[in-house]
Amino acid sequence: MLAAPRFLPLLSILLVCFSNTALALVMKGKVYDLKTNQPLPNVNIVNTYTDAGITTDSTGNFTLNVEKGHLVEFRRIGYKIARIRIESEQLPYYNVAMREGAFDLEEVEIRGSNFHTDSLEKRETYKWAIEHYKLEGLDVIQHPFDALSKRNRQIWAFQKRFDYFEKEKYIDFVFNAKLITKVTGIADTTDMELYRRMYRPGYDQLKAWTEYEFLEYIKSTGAIFKRRRQ
Repeated sequence: MLAAPRFLPLLSILLVCFSNTALALVMKGKVYDLKTNQPLPNVNIVNTYTDAGITTDSTGNFTLNVEKGHLVEFRRIGYKIARIRIESEQLPYYNVAMREGAFDLEEVEIRGSNFHTDSLEKRETYKWAIEHYKLEGLDVIQHPFDALSKRNRQIWAFQKRFDYFEKEKYIDFVFNAKLITKVTGIADTTDMELYRRMYRPGYDQLKAWTEYEFLEYIKSTGAIFKRRRQ
């Protein structure tokens, strides 16, 4: 009886590995305005399965790595979100038409646990909107058409919402459960949630305090909270 070749087990392992590896695909296309048929630059494109993201260039073109089954989202201020499901391994050239629509607050939600990393990533993604000029005081009178522009008003509203959510995320990051437990001994999940809601400091407060003042605030309010819960 002939012995099986020694390389067969290794070959079997390799075949299994390759069979379980999804085929990497490159999605290419162009994004344009449905009404004007003009290309849209600075559209944020995200593969929701990998969180990989890019923005369209000045001519609306994009290239993104995907796999079969992935969902890709297209987002831009002033437009409704467009979504494409990758249903085949044979990808066409995508012409993505985006329709004007109400601004979606979800676009500025800051997710994740690392505030500094999230903040930098979001600021890079929305850099063009964040750095968009503002009109204040006499500028509004001197530039009435800019002040009344629908697109400008949407961008300015975005800037305010972005700033609000970034400050809220900063508070959550600094006024965190791990630090509170260490200082006060509060560990129960329900008590922790109640304490953080009752004694949540404001953003300007946190920025004004020294580290010592912040820890003293947690210590004193923690003691008050525990006395009330007894």
